[in-house]
Amino acid sequence: MQLSVIYELRANNVEEEHIELIMQRVKNRLSEKNIDAELEKLGYSKIFTVDYDAYDADYTYDDEEDY
Repeated sequence: MQLSVIYELRANNVEEEHIELIMQRVKNRLSEKNIDAELEKLGYSKIFTVDYDAYDADYTYDDEEDY
């Protein structure tokens, strides 16, 4: 699982030093939720989980403008 996580982080342009830091922090509690929490702490967007509360009733993000 670690290799696939590292691949996804690289594919989403997470810096190598941050990937190493994240993997070190979550090594004993490896889950998508924990990885996304660490990403957000470093200023990145979530990659592995979705916050459904951030969606409007029409399945668009709250901050999107209506067209």
